Amino acid sequence: MQFLLSGSALLEMCLAGDTPVKTWARDKPATQLRLSLIGIEMARATVNELPPARRNRWLRALEHRVNECHQDSGPPLPLDARVLAEWSAIRKVTPLQHSVIEQGQTILEDIGQDQRLEIATALAYTLKLVDPWQPFHDQLRDMGLGDHIESIR
Repeated sequence: MQFLLSGSALLEMCLAGDTPVKTWARDKPATQLRLSLIGIEMARATVNELPPARRNRWLRALEHRVNECHQDSGPPLPLDARVLAEWSAIRKVTPLQHSVIEQGQTILEDIGQDQRLEIATALAYTLKLVDPWQPFHDQLRDMGLGDHIESIR
């Protein structure tokens, strides 16, 4: 089984100490942990929103992890025709929601097209998307796509 680390999982792999994603990955061969261009760019976008003092440290950690994965399991998966074909089938599927905290309240909102492209990449390459749990994981299972999601809690 091969796995696709989401942008969120990739960021969690960059944290110091144990995290749920690092614990999950501990017994997986590094050659089975893949990255996608969309996941990397989602992680970079998150890091670029940080204050400058934290941003540089996070960017170094992220680039280190990306290079490690590239050496272990090959280059990141592209957004190619296969991915776009899968994306076109799920781009308007609702509900696909994630939880966000807004003014101290947890609310559900639709996932963005970037997350849909991550899902489409997993579908196109028959991988399991590894992601910290979000409501859309259960919604994907309800759609019969449970073989393509690995929720980490």
